Amino acid sequence: MRLLVLFLLLAVMGPVLSEYGLKLASEALILGLYAMAFNLLFHQAGLLSFGQAAFFGIGAYTMALLVSRAGWPFLLTLPMALLASGLAAALIGFLSLRLTRIYFTMLTLAFAQLLYAVAHKWYAFTGGDNGITDLRPHGVLGESLPFYYLTLAAFALGVGFLGLLARSPFGYALRGLRDNRARAEAVGIAGFGHLLLAFVLSGLLSGLAGALQGALQRSVFPEYLFWTRSAEAILATILGGSGVFLGPAVGATAFLFLRVLVQAQTEYWPFFLGVVLLLTVLFFPKGLAGVGEKVAQKLWGVRHGAAQG
Repeated sequence: MRLLVLFLLLAVMGPVLSEYGLKLASEALILGLYAMAFNLLFHQAGLLSFGQAAFFGIGAYTMALLVSRAGWPFLLTLPMALLASGLAAALIGFLSLRLTRIYFTMLTLAFAQLLYAVAHKWYAFTGGDNGITDLRPHGVLGESLPFYYLTLAAFALGVGFLGLLARSPFGYALRGLRDNRARAEAVGIAGFGHLLLAFVLSGLLSGLAGALQGALQRSVFPEYLFWTRSAEAILATILGGSGVFLGPAVGATAFLFLRVLVQAQTEYWPFFLGVVLLLTVLFFPKGLAGVGEKVAQKLWGVRHGAAQG
């Protein structure tokens, strides 16, 4: 119910926003979806992937190549972006999940950097460091408000799916594997299969976010595959709080708007971000969403006690 109210508020907010506001809101929704996809692995399955940019970039490049080379309509490229990122996630996950902890993390990073190098050097196919430009969607989706509603629909569907997944037997199995894999497998849970499926689903949603981001920016560059793009999802999750369902989306919104505000005033954005993250980890380990949830619980407790009194 709370999610439905949130989506309705975001929908009503669209016509009120300026052109620049619509672009920022669309980017916040895309980054929120991307961070939520990462958190499926990080919080639910207990896997720290540094290679999430691989699927984000594959989704973006699939959309860009189909639009620029094959002349496909933008909307028709989205299923193909999902398919391409899902297949890549299946292959990378099949190889990476055989390792654990830091070895798994480093291997996912290595795959993403390998794909970045390919995109950066393969000028004939990807355009190299010149990227692929002029990707404005045709028709109404080339306008800011319809595109905002498209990103909102993608965000709502993705978040709704992740919410159902978290409350499903599959979600409970993932958390069981996260807490104690040996014990979970002893009671009959197929550890590798469950984790591989979670890896693929996370890759699918990351690829969708990448395709939307490429259309929003009207261009796709190798930086979509670079490790810093993976770091954005990780930082947003830490800032918002991985233990709260919408925490990564809250962190993504805070991350984006802080970056815009700080970069408008100073060039020391990385320093400012480091300070914010340090304070968050030290004093608000559950993130911004965790703080908000705690305040809401206290207020509810006070009102409930006053009502009973």
